Amino acid sequence: MSSLATIRRPAAGLGLAAALLIALVVPSIAASPSPAAATGPTAVRLALEPFADGLASPVFVTGDRSGTGWLYAVEQGGRIVAVSPAGDVTDVPVVDLSERITAGGEQGLLGLALHPDFRSNGRLFVNYTRSDDGATTIAELTVGADGTADPATERVLLVIPQPYANHNGGMIAFDAQGMLVIGMGDGGGGGDPDGNGQDPTALLGKLLRIDVDGAQPYAIPADNPFAGGTSPAPEIWALGTRNPWRWSVDRETGDLWVGDVGQGDLEEIHVVPAGTAGANLGWNTMEGDVCYGAEVCEQEGLTLPVTTISHNDGACSVIGGHVYRGAAIPALTGGYLFTDLCIGTLWVLDAAAAVADGTATPAAVGQGTAQMVSFGEGDDGELYVVDQGGAILKVVADAQATR
Repeated sequence: MSSLATIRRPAAGLGLAAALLIALVVPSIAASPSPAAATGPTAVRLALEPFADGLASPVFVTGDRSGTGWLYAVEQGGRIVAVSPAGDVTDVPVVDLSERITAGGEQGLLGLALHPDFRSNGRLFVNYTRSDDGATTIAELTVGADGTADPATERVLLVIPQPYANHNGGMIAFDAQGMLVIGMGDGGGGGDPDGNGQDPTALLGKLLRIDVDGAQPYAIPADNPFAGGTSPAPEIWALGTRNPWRWSVDRETGDLWVGDVGQGDLEEIHVVPAGTAGANLGWNTMEGDVCYGAEVCEQEGLTLPVTTISHNDGACSVIGGHVYRGAAIPALTGGYLFTDLCIGTLWVLDAAAAVADGTATPAAVGQGTAQMVSFGEGDDGELYVVDQGGAILKVVADAQATR
């Protein structure tokens, strides 16, 4: 793949959304002292630094592991655009799928995964809700030498009907074994009315896992928990998700970190250790770490969250992040960073401790705004925040807190 399309530099200034964000973030972070006894990644103080602006309702950003520093940003309306290492946005999108997508609310172009060999084969995978019936569509396109992909070359891998317009999930990513993992919500409505989360025959309410390098349109990995049998849903890797809007793979350990949006009381973070097939994250038997709709429930065999965030504190929709593996913030190494859509608090928990103990207490390490809809990871392991108002910001150490 050669040069990308013509670069459009952001207009002078950072735009209203980014300017407001910086005005809110820096003072509030600096004003919050670190707990004196805190050590490890939970003791760090973080800020958000402007990186790119001028995007239209962005919902995700990712690097391509090529070492070039380029990022690829997803706009909910249907475009994918490239962003240079300097934060410049390309004039010509990598691809524009807007004509085949219904967007708004929890629908749209929601996810992007670049093949592990993307820089040599140009293969990218998308997750969107299609315009005619709102079904979740997982499709593949190929980026050519000019840095763009022709929508006409789209190859649809999987279509999953959606009974409601919400709880579409949206995140897709490749795991440590090179399999494509797909996060699916329970289909929407309130309280999982169709019982999809615990139904082993339904693709909704699950983490799915497929081999895009095997048979066409895809193969079932041999280590999937229902592979090789009579299951009508051999794509299932893990059960019991409500709406895993954003989750990630720890690039060092291969563990899956899942931010699952709660029903009415609790937001939850789960970890599925690498190679763990068939984990049941509990929905709708459980909401977070308590029984849902009953005082007592059967919890045997369920993977409970490593931490929960209460709606009593103003939270409404967890935004799962990443375990930090970059070099710019050494104190954050091994910390899992996440936030919440409504209150914008930046939390960190010790990833290794959470895996070892099954639980961890997060520390508030910074403050953003209520428009943060996603995190993203660059080639070098540095982290970014996507502000749906149109900006991408970089996670940095708070210089004021280290003075």
